[in-house]
Amino acid sequence: MRTDAMNTSGAGLSAAQRQRALGAVIAAAAGDALGAPYEFQPPVLDSEEIDMIGGGVLDWQPGEWTDETAMAIVVLEASLASAGDHDLRIETAQDHIAREWYSWSLGTPDIGTLTSQVVRTAAALAREDGHYAPRAKDFRAAAASAHEELPASAGNGSLMRVHASVLPYLLSPEEHAVEAIEAVCRLTHVHPDTIEASILWGLAVRHAIVTGEVDVRVGLPHLPEERRGLWGERIAEAEESTPVMFRRNGWVVGAFQAAWSAVSQITPIPEGKFAQRDALVAALEAAARAGYDTDTVTCITGSLLGAALGYKAVPPEWRRALFGWPGYDLAELKGLVERVIAPMIEMADEGVGA
Repeated sequence: MRTDAMNTSGAGLSAAQRQRALGAVIAAAAGDALGAPYEFQPPVLDSEEIDMIGGGVLDWQPGEWTDETAMAIVVLEASLASAGDHDLRIETAQDHIAREWYSWSLGTPDIGTLTSQVVRTAAALAREDGHYAPRAKDFRAAAASAHEELPASAGNGSLMRVHASVLPYLLSPEEHAVEAIEAVCRLTHVHPDTIEASILWGLAVRHAIVTGEVDVRVGLPHLPEERRGLWGERIAEAEESTPVMFRRNGWVVGAFQAAWSAVSQITPIPEGKFAQRDALVAALEAAARAGYDTDTVTCITGSLLGAALGYKAVPPEWRRALFGWPGYDLAELKGLVERVIAPMIEMADEGVGA
């Protein structure tokens, strides 16, 4: 059990920061739903339009989000189940995630290969121990086992949900956010690339919510010193490329680079709400054109741009169309985020000093 205080800045979230916190989740869901119809397919030609049309290999409905948002919702709900400060680092919160991911997996048509293997193994370990549903320790053991079997496997499943892991820590020390990112990541993914990509993207989302700035390098000091140069090179390569150039986007590094390439194409972010909306749409469309694991790349792209621009940067027609597991629509998704960040708003309302 942690005894340190979660939120230490004392100032509380501003109205703009609240909008950006909502933006991280809603734009990620919009990107997820936008990219879903194009998943498992080759890159989309520039002459073809990208839109939230539904369909695709798994026959999604227009506006329906997929596993990316479903797994993020579980993380957000787990933070609410953590008494008091919504801390994902405690075991009961991680047990909640494990249990609900397992429940979700029983009915979903869309789950990553590595994540699916981990869930099945975790469920088997739980049954051996006399439990119906797996616990966090079962997931961690299953993830470690999967890594031993396939040590080169570094899927993008942890990256697609990392924006949810940082929301409870917007006013906490960065180290707390890093600990939460790593704890949730290790439930399914333990390869160093997956953990480091998640730390970089998660801290970039957190930084964007707090400051309104887009900077994917802000988390580099939290990586092992010997790995920072490699990630600096990967980031620079993405900035000199287009998303379609990263065709191995089921690999966490490829997904990271494809998404950062899409974001880089529209930076510096323009002034004015309509120009910013156009920029967000352009980045998501570029991400969707990359093909293959499109819903993940568009979700990741949306999480960072939504964190910087706020949820109203998502076109209204896309927002209105959003829905998905577990039977949520836009209003319920917004309500979930608002409950997660409520303690940080109450700090301002109550006039808490530094």
